[in-house]
Amino acid sequence: MLTDLQTKKLTRYFQVYDIDDDGAIEASDFERIVENVRVLHGEDGNGQAELSGAYRELWTRIAGADGDGDGAVDLDEWLAYWQITLEKEERFQEEVSGLTHRLFTVFDLDEDDSIGRSEFADFYGVFGLSVDLAEAVFDTLDTNGDGSITRDELLQASAEFFRSDDMESVGNMLYGPYGA
Repeated sequence: MLTDLQTKKLTRYFQVYDIDDDGAIEASDFERIVENVRVLHGEDGNGQAELSGAYRELWTRIAGADGDGDGAVDLDEWLAYWQITLEKEERFQEEVSGLTHRLFTVFDLDEDDSIGRSEFADFYGVFGLSVDLAEAVFDTLDTNGDGSITRDELLQASAEFFRSDDMESVGNMLYGPYGA
């Protein structure tokens, strides 16, 4: 069972993926994210093809949660999907950790094994999120204040986002503020 905090964070995550703000996640939302990455980094950018494939696979799995068969995943279906994903360690590792690794590779443009402020802003930009929000969240996630987020720090933040029920966990803010 999802906790209240997890439900709030996963609702925010739903809003991030609902690119067209129509209250449902569809294949077109994922296609737009992939297109935004392509525009930002080009066809052959760092791991772009791999990330595109990962998003297509993720959509295929999430589409399986479409209980009413309308071709879209609403918030209730999304939350049910993530409840199952979070209960199964192998599935969690494949979906969350795997996607986090791919995202890191794509957005570490200078290949220095860290995500800098502008690279993080690019990550937020593909979801249509503001640079100001990206900078505020970056400052929160950059816990040691060195101006970068390492792969391990991003993986930790991602695990905290999905699994932590501690209101003070830094990873809670991975996708920005979530509802009260």
